Amino acid sequence: MEPIRVGIIGVGNVLNQYLDKIGVHPDVDVVALADVNADAVARRATEYSIPKALTPDELFADRDVELVLNLTPPNLHAPVSLQAIKAGKHVLSEKPFATSLEEAREIVDAARIAGVEVGSAPTTFLGSGMQTTRKLVDDGWIGDPVAAFASFANRGYEHWHPNIDPFYSPGAGPMLDIGPYLVTNFINLFGPVRRVSASAHRSSETRPRPDGKGGYGGEIDVRTPTHVSGTIDFESGAVATVIVSWDVWNHNLPHFEIYGSAGSIAAPNPDHFDGAPSLRRGEARDLALDMTPPGGGDWRSTLLTHRDDAYRGIGLAEFGHAIRTGVEPRTGANFAYHVLEVLLAFEESSQRGEHVDVQSSCERPRPLPSVGPHEPYRFD
Repeated sequence: MEPIRVGIIGVGNVLNQYLDKIGVHPDVDVVALADVNADAVARRATEYSIPKALTPDELFADRDVELVLNLTPPNLHAPVSLQAIKAGKHVLSEKPFATSLEEAREIVDAARIAGVEVGSAPTTFLGSGMQTTRKLVDDGWIGDPVAAFASFANRGYEHWHPNIDPFYSPGAGPMLDIGPYLVTNFINLFGPVRRVSASAHRSSETRPRPDGKGGYGGEIDVRTPTHVSGTIDFESGAVATVIVSWDVWNHNLPHFEIYGSAGSIAAPNPDHFDGAPSLRRGEARDLALDMTPPGGGDWRSTLLTHRDDAYRGIGLAEFGHAIRTGVEPRTGANFAYHVLEVLLAFEESSQRGEHVDVQSSCERPRPLPSVGPHEPYRFD
């Protein structure tokens, strides 16, 4: 199959995460990079031996580019994706798909009219850790899935990220920045969402701005909730609890766990592509008055069922394979729109003080075929 020819727009921090291991996906050919910063794009093209360093307009006009990977800041995801669609390109965007449902509808409608595919990261659910978790669930190792828990909590990104202000702006915050990893993995396991109930809180109007020298200088305006917790009800009947926060110093919460009628799974970090899940079947001691303490009992590491070096390039490889074979990508328009509606429902639920019914739906993504460490990735 001819490799999908990719042009990437945006050469910031995330670029490395796509290109450092792109060689494990020979069906992806990155032919061009583009950015408004000419010096940066030239430097990055040299770093990764990409043949073309272009302006965004040049990339949209380039006939060699079939699929645009949109790595711009979140507030530019929608306008850049729309420009690419107008140029007749398929588009895979970094998360979030857009910052509002109105933007997302415009993208989906434009893609349908243009006859191109659109979709959105994150694609960690395609990695070995979560595909192994999916197989454990599908094969009945914990019985019928009943509930799940996921968390991501820290003190924010300002101490390490060079461009922090967009993260504390509308259309960002922990729910739209890290929430996509939790929600996409939940939908991979349980299918589409029926409703959301949540509380969202902004702990302060400003945060001290690190000066890069161990001190502070000025302030960061905080214009989005920084602590969000809530529940997701799935059409399948399962219920998940979610906590995302940039207001927490330390905690003992698990990253991601799934609870079934016959046992539990401690899944790997949903922000990562690797890691092996641990499995624990229900035990007689769990029925006692003094139940087994958290983390106790016979948890067993599992063998991975999928190749373990995917990284973010797997999203490009899967998307390109879908385009070549004429099927909907696992991260395609319906999936991306549904994930965004679920994410936005958390703040809406908090503002309204009630459950929010999710109007859209999507297919549960198809599992990836199992492959060994030295076998090529498969997406059929």
